[in-house]
Amino acid sequence: MKRLAALASLLLLTSFSVTAADPQPDPQAELRKMQEAQARLMVAMMAEKKSRLGFNETVAALQDSARKRGWEIGPVVDMQDAMLKAGHKNARPFTMLALCKRDLAESLLKAQAAQKTMPFAPCRVSVFEGTDGKVYIAKANTEFMAQMATPAFEPLLKRLAEEEKALLNGIVE
Repeated sequence: MKRLAALASLLLLTSFSVTAADPQPDPQAELRKMQEAQARLMVAMMAEKKSRLGFNETVAALQDSARKRGWEIGPVVDMQDAMLKAGHKNARPFTMLALCKRDLAESLLKAQAAQKTMPFAPCRVSVFEGTDGKVYIAKANTEFMAQMATPAFEPLLKRLAEEEKALLNGIVE
């Protein structure tokens, strides 16, 4: 009888541990989930706004607004021309602007160097014509980055986000 009780206890314990163990995750499914999460994060890292103006007017308005707010204005790259030269026959208007609020960018880069992190300053803005024929402005989503940032970077990114909103005021819908 003791043997039967011991055997029953052992059987019960084994069946419990087998059912309690997690099934082995499917590595392909886990990889897909991780890739999907990374893709969602990449989308969130960019902000896209519809312009109230035409393509050339948007580029000029961004440069004018930047100048008035004391931003540095760097090179303008005609990405449509580059794409046409690369053989993309249906390339739509697409320009990349280097615009930077120097004092904030320098403070951010110094803070990053002090923390020994990869240097990054959101100083690029793209203007492009979408497939719907409307003009869009794309840039780093500084506001989102500020929410995820360490305390050393958060206030600087928040100030940059406020500056970017002011820069885009009157240009975007």
